[in-house]
Amino acid sequence: MSFRLPKFPMLTLFHNPSSKVSTQALSLLRQASISHKFDIDLIDSTTTAPTHQQVSSIVEYLGGGATGCGQILEQGAPKASTVGEVQKILDANPGYLRRPLVVDWNKGKAVIADPASRVNEMVKNVGDEE
Repeated sequence: MSFRLPKFPMLTLFHNPSSKVSTQALSLLRQASISHKFDIDLIDSTTTAPTHQQVSSIVEYLGGGATGCGQILEQGAPKASTVGEVQKILDANPGYLRRPLVVDWNKGKAVIADPASRVNEMVKNVGDEE
């Protein structure tokens, strides 16, 4: 006899534990996960860079092209206009990733949660079919 655990939707938080805004975003996500029934994939992005596929997807979710490339990097980061350039920058210094960054991979959406209340944009319909 076997059983299957229920599978909840998941949101990924690229998190900077030393950032007040990022910590607030995590707290809001944890609170919302109880009522909206989703899991949180927490990534300490100060030490772990997103994979190349993740970077490509996030740039697309943030608007694609130069718009997405501009949004994914912190203000002090070198400028990038292509996904390849963003990937090279983040491979060399994961700390250049703009955080907190919340991603719903299933719906193809991402938001920079600064202010932290922007988390609410991601959680209100998580798990709903589109």
